[in-house]
Amino acid sequence: MTKTSRRNRFRLKLLRALRPWHRRLGLASALFILLLVFTGVAINHSDDFGLDQTPVTQSWLLDYYGIPAPAHVAQFSALDKRNLPALYITDNLLWQGKQVIFEGPQTLISASYAANMLVAMDNNQLYLFDSAGHLQETQNSSTGLPAGLLALAVVDGRVWLKTDSGVYQADEQLIDWQPTVPLKPLSWLMPNPQVNAEFIQHARSAHLNWQRVMLDLHSGRLFGALTVWLWDLFALALLLVSLSGFWIWLRQKPPR
Repeated sequence: MTKTSRRNRFRLKLLRALRPWHRRLGLASALFILLLVFTGVAINHSDDFGLDQTPVTQSWLLDYYGIPAPAHVAQFSALDKRNLPALYITDNLLWQGKQVIFEGPQTLISASYAANMLVAMDNNQLYLFDSAGHLQETQNSSTGLPAGLLALAVVDGRVWLKTDSGVYQADEQLIDWQPTVPLKPLSWLMPNPQVNAEFIQHARSAHLNWQRVMLDLHSGRLFGALTVWLWDLFALALLLVSLSGFWIWLRQKPPR
């Protein structure tokens, strides 16, 4: 047997061995490519699809990301008959309807509409907003606000505060706070006993959008650190498919 015939037989055996692995790797890689194409297009057109503005509402996916329901939830309705959206508090977030308008440094206690503004507070600070929900001013002890805030009341458009040191009333501009004794008991704002379950899910969803999910799925991080290595193996499989396909084509190419 000549040296050329032995070489041809070796090439033939190698071709027979490569073809089934080429097909298997190609099929596995095809699924990976489809996933990359789908998520890549979604990421590139995230603004067009509104993925960065679309919250994830699926409970199982929120659970998978470890996003719990807010620990502190309170709902405050408008005191007058104006058609104003309800105010919600979830931990340190203040919502006007279903729109987050403020994120505070600590858990918020109470919120209410007062005249042509919106008032919210935590234990140490008072936050003043315009009627559209834009923060206008923050008051604390350095601006003359009493410390140890406990409760909020709005009577005839005037704001009252219950504190560790007593009851205080603000002037009409909410600049000066004076200790006082109300002539009659005040109705301190209390949250509604039942908060809409749909809103609680909405508040939870605000921490995750579909753009983040697409990015994690595209990179392989959605399924944990080990999946990143699996994605690397798929990339290696694509390289092997390309090299083996080129070699098969080269060896089967008819001579000129």
